[in-house]
Formats: sequence, C-alpha cells, structure tokens
Amino acid sequence: MPSIFTRIIRGEIPSHRVYEDEHTCAFLDINPARPGHTLVVPRQEAPGIFDLDPGAYAALWRAVRRVADRLERATGCERVVVIVYGADVPHAHVHLIPLEAGGHLPFPQPRPTPPEDLAAMVDRIRAATRPAYDTRTALVVVDVQQDFADPAGSLYVKGAEEIIVPVNAEIARAREAGATVVYTQDWHPATTPHFARDGGTWPVHCVGGAPGAEFHPALHVADGGLFIRKGTGGEDGYSAFSVRHPEDGEVSSTGLDDALLERDIDRVVLAGLATDYCVKETGLDAVRLGYEAAVVTAAVRAVDLQPGDGERALHTLAEHGVEMR
Repeated sequence: MPSIFTRIIRGEIPSHRVYEDEHTCAFLDINPARPGHTLVVPRQEAPGIFDLDPGAYAALWRAVRRVADRLERATGCERVVVIVYGADVPHAHVHLIPLEAGGHLPFPQPRPTPPEDLAAMVDRIRAATRPAYDTRTALVVVDVQQDFADPAGSLYVKGAEEIIVPVNAEIARAREAGATVVYTQDWHPATTPHFARDGGTWPVHCVGGAPGAEFHPALHVADGGLFIRKGTGGEDGYSAFSVRHPEDGEVSSTGLDDALLERDIDRVVLAGLATDYCVKETGLDAVRLGYEAAVVTAAVRAVDLQPGDGERALHTLAEHGVEMR
C-alpha cells in the first residue's frame, strides 16, 4: 500500500508544493512547527533515508539544500533547521524548519554521562565498522590491461605488474563475501581524438580487439563479473561511470551506475590503473553519484606524468570522502 507521502506526490492528496524534481518533492507541513516548515520527500518509497538507493539519497540532499536556500530567502529567517526523525510516516523524509533570530526548538533533554561510558560507546561504534566487502559492495578493477600492466605495453604504468597479486587477493575477498566484481577496459577504436596522432594526449593504446586491450594474463577474471568497456566510440573514458566526447565535451553514461543500482549496491572499492586518471575519475564519479567509495592503495599505480600526480590524486579522493585502505 503506498504511503501517504507517495499519494501526495502522485497528486491523490492535495498539498502545498514548493519544489519538485525528478527524484524529490517538497511541500509545506500542514501542522508547521514554524511558518514555512517544509517536508522534503524522495519519490522512492523507503522506510528511512539510509534505505534509499545511492542516487536517490544524493538527490534528496541536493534538494534539501535548494529548498533550504529558498526558505531562507522567502522567510528572512536566521537559519533553517534540518531534522530527520521519521517515526510518524514510514517513508524517508527531511524536515526543514525556518528559525527566526533567537528562535529555539526543543531538543531531547541531555543526560550527563560518565567518561567511562562514553569510552565504552566509542569502542562499540568503532567495532561496528562495516565489513570490507558485503553483498551491497562492488569491487571495481580498473583497466588492468596489457598496454598498461605489461612492461612492453604501449602505455606502460611503472610498477603496474606489482599490483596483480594484491588485486587478485581483493577479488578473492570480494567473491567470498558475495560482493560484485566489476572489470573495466579501455576499448578504443583505431582512430580517435584521444590519441596523440589524432590530436589528443596519449599514444595509441588498448585498441579494441588488439592484444594490448586484453586483461593481463595473470589477472583473475571471475565468473559472473560485470564488464564495462570505455571509449568505444572514441570518447575520453577515464571514469568507469561516464565518458566524455573529446571535442564537444558531452558526457554520457557507461551503464555502470544503472547496473549497480539494479543489484542494490551502495559502495564501491577501487583497485587498478592508473591512480591519477581512471581510478581518480571513477572515485570522484562514485561520490558524485552517492556511493560510498574506497581505494585499496596497495593495488593501484600512477602514470605520474608530473612527479607526485598519484599522491595528489589520492589526496583529492580523500578530500572528497573516499576511504583509503
């Protein structure tokens, strides 16, 4: 049976809407705590915000920010209070309540707690860390291909052959935990603006069907994996999630995001090549799309066109919330 919020979103129950987009709808609370009190609700019906798909979760918070900005301007309030409670309706939602200068909302009565009890709670929370892999996690093995990982390859990444053993170990751990394993490949046409001879940056590499585009022979390619080929139409295919046309800049999806959402995956773990290009861009895209993300630092290597590019890439990923393992 659809929730009352779903019925409001469908228009079956009247509401005072202030905002809507493809993923969310926002309307005034009919029993407001303050004038302008607004509910921001995802179109996906889920009991709590942490039950939402990654895309819906990210879209919800984008909408919260947009609506809060409008509320500040519309009401002249000092600030907008954000509350996630959810006990009243089993459909994820966020309360936005404008507060005037000096305004106050009741907060649960604090209870003094001895330091030893706080320390015990710290231990409990830290011990509750999510496992490295589970059924809602995907290990993304990025571009472990002959042209990158073999010293004779046309775009060899120094030290790339050293990551095969740790990558295979991560694949084994992921499979044992029931995680999804994704394998990406650069898969370029023979002529593309991506290549230096055609006006791009890179030497010819990973031409579809050529030996250099094949996986390194020592890489374990697991049955039941997902396979993503990037740059098949001549695009710049740095991210496992998206490709960009090298001339007009148009961005399109590789289909990986849809495939992971179909499997109810909300976290990706990255390993492979190269840290400062495809690993970095895949990690940034993952965060942008709402996934938790991590990098196995022992299982990546960098091109380092400029000394330190790889370390800078990891630093950038960490700044965007990607876990370093």
